[in-house]
Amino acid sequence: MIKLRHNIVTLFMALACFATIPAQTQAKDDTGDRLLQKVRITFNQNNEQEFYDAVEHYGNYLLKKGDISGYYLNWKNEVLYDVNHNHFYRAMRKTMAMQSDMEKRGATSEYYKTTHLQGIIYSLRGNIPLAHQYFENALKQVDHSQPANLISLYMDLSNIEMDTQPEEAMKHLDLAIEVIKGNGASYEYSDAIGFKVIVAFAMRDWKLVNEAFAEYMRLRKKLGQDFSTTYYNYAVICKSAADERYSDAIKQTYELTNTTDIYKFQTEIYELAGDTKQAFECQKRYMAVKDSVNNVIMSEEMIGSAIDLKHAEEQHDAVTKKNELLKCIIPTVIIIALIIGFLIYRMNRLRYMRRLQKQNRELLIARDKCHESERMKVNFLKNMSHEIRTPLNVISGYAQIISDPNTLMSDKERADMAQRITHSTHSIVRIVDELLDISGKESIHFMDKTDLVNCNDLARQVLEPFIDKPGTIQMMIDAQLKESFCILTNRTEVEKILHHLLDNALKFTKQGTITLCTYYDKQDKTVCFSVTDTGCGVKEGDEEKIFEHFYKSDIYKEGIGLGLSLARRVARQLGGDVLLDSDYKEGGRFILKLPKE
Repeated sequence: MIKLRHNIVTLFMALACFATIPAQTQAKDDTGDRLLQKVRITFNQNNEQEFYDAVEHYGNYLLKKGDISGYYLNWKNEVLYDVNHNHFYRAMRKTMAMQSDMEKRGATSEYYKTTHLQGIIYSLRGNIPLAHQYFENALKQVDHSQPANLISLYMDLSNIEMDTQPEEAMKHLDLAIEVIKGNGASYEYSDAIGFKVIVAFAMRDWKLVNEAFAEYMRLRKKLGQDFSTTYYNYAVICKSAADERYSDAIKQTYELTNTTDIYKFQTEIYELAGDTKQAFECQKRYMAVKDSVNNVIMSEEMIGSAIDLKHAEEQHDAVTKKNELLKCIIPTVIIIALIIGFLIYRMNRLRYMRRLQKQNRELLIARDKCHESERMKVNFLKNMSHEIRTPLNVISGYAQIISDPNTLMSDKERADMAQRITHSTHSIVRIVDELLDISGKESIHFMDKTDLVNCNDLARQVLEPFIDKPGTIQMMIDAQLKESFCILTNRTEVEKILHHLLDNALKFTKQGTITLCTYYDKQDKTVCFSVTDTGCGVKEGDEEKIFEHFYKSDIYKEGIGLGLSLARRVARQLGGDVLLDSDYKEGGRFILKLPKE
């Protein structure tokens, strides 16, 4: 569950974390302090023009003073502001312009700033591996003899590690705090302590949350205008949740300005409070808002591309008019002008076509992703409409009958209705658990494999609950491995995989046998668990479709189509795989392969 929470938190907490503005630790004079303070204040507001004016005035001041490092730092703040307001295309263009300006001025020691910015942009667009690579490159480029330059890098590394490695995130944050203390930067110190409350919350370390929050409030009282309010609302929410004041925490989420942050935190709080139904509803709203934000970002990028194309066409028209004017001078000049005009036209045309082809490829990729997303949404809604509505109708109907004092029924009938209501409730909870489970597995990059598992014992324990189920199906085990054969793996996850495979076999087998077999594949050097049934089997052409999210070969069967998909994903995270034996024609046979060591 913690992994799922991190998966949801990462993007939207990043929008706040990357808003940190590094301050000049030593003010040049009163004018510099005043201009810098204006940048800080407008950074946390929504008036773009006012912020851009403040950045421009402060940048001109720094250039006059000859402070090139501060000038690029101020430019970087402008890019961070655009990123914080989802203007990624604009931010990337400004980053490239900054890089070109550095090259013209020969400011090689400042290159790390643009590398760092590209890492920030990629991290907020969801490309965490590429963002991590840019941050590492920035650490190689930065001058380590100037510790203050490392603050934002450590903070951003902490941010992208918070979802999967919160302890590592805390280590990088502590490094940043150590550097900040050494430079006596009050504003940055309060900013980092506010972020520490959030990272401690991600670690579920309530003691550390309380300690960091107490320090944060002390700084608020002490620093006045030098206190950073970037994380104030987030820290208050984390403190309330840590104190188990969940109702207060829910109310405090509405103080946030970002709708996605509201739903994300509400999902977290309801999950901590044990209200899975409300957590699921908030997560659905969060996903809807997230899709809307992504659409806005995509639209802005397309508009930016269109503007670039328009500028290119205007440049081309200007060149053409100039060539027509030159043709009126003298024949020699006309010939030269035509040649030059033709060459310029060809070069511009080629550049234009290359850009257009690249943008077309990107649009095709975006279109395919949209189609795939739409297909998954349709399948999801189709399955959920049936799987949730049916048990809800059962619960609603029987609850009305039981609660009606005029209804005459025996104790046996009343107990039967109560049992049906309980079964329907368990069905809905199971669906929610499957959705949360698959979401959690999507965010896992590493799975612990330290359990020493006896394969035959595991198979018997997993099969035992299915043997007692009523019906005409015979459940069997075929243990071909030695009784002492063991492997190192994750016992809990392997049990879940086998449970999914056995449950799937029961759904599609009306009579006959279901056999769980353990054996060693010498060719692949893998330990295998196979589930073989005498059911209807898999239709030709569906061999890979059955492993897709929300795909159901029979829409009338119970379930939402996540069992096989989840089983394969977990198996691959364990270093193995789940395969369909297409050579078996007397039913269905699924094989779980796991590495021996």
